[in-house]
Amino acid sequence: MTFEKTRNTIVRGMAAAFVVPTLMLASGTASASTDDIVTIANANIGDHACDTNSSGGQGYNSSCTGANGSPENWCADFAEWVWAQAGYNVDGLTPAAGSFGQYGAGLHSDPQVGDAVVFNYDGNSYADHVAIVTAVNPDGTIESTGGNEGDVSDPSTSTVNHQGPYSGAVGYSSYWNQTINGYVSPTN
Repeated sequence: MTFEKTRNTIVRGMAAAFVVPTLMLASGTASASTDDIVTIANANIGDHACDTNSSGGQGYNSSCTGANGSPENWCADFAEWVWAQAGYNVDGLTPAAGSFGQYGAGLHSDPQVGDAVVFNYDGNSYADHVAIVTAVNPDGTIESTGGNEGDVSDPSTSTVNHQGPYSGAVGYSSYWNQTINGYVSPTN
């Protein structure tokens, strides 16, 4: 092979090496979807705070160790983890359920699949519970999947549960006899 042919072969190979990553970058990653949120949330039903999650890790953010090395009340850990696994921005969310009331555009009254439903929110920084909306039914009821449900007196024995259908209206809810203060949508 002549020097010219060798140089041309190398240059073409280098060009291909630059084109492929550029094409991959141009296409980007798959966008986050609410279907992903539902799939991820439901894939963890029955799990405890320290169990292996559907992505192969232990627990959900600080669910297993947030109370001085022990499981903490972890409903917000679970909801945040699900949104992050689905590719959404979770900046500003913390292990406190009330952080969802201050996230993104804030609370709204029209539930959408993938939203977080916030219960007993004080309008400032505290809420009793948060769960992921997994279905919005034609009759106005919703279904949800949340962490730290079941026996909530002991975060180490509570689990990820599916609830519903129950009224999706803002106000008093039969869901644990709490008030739905609103819904918050995940952001990219």
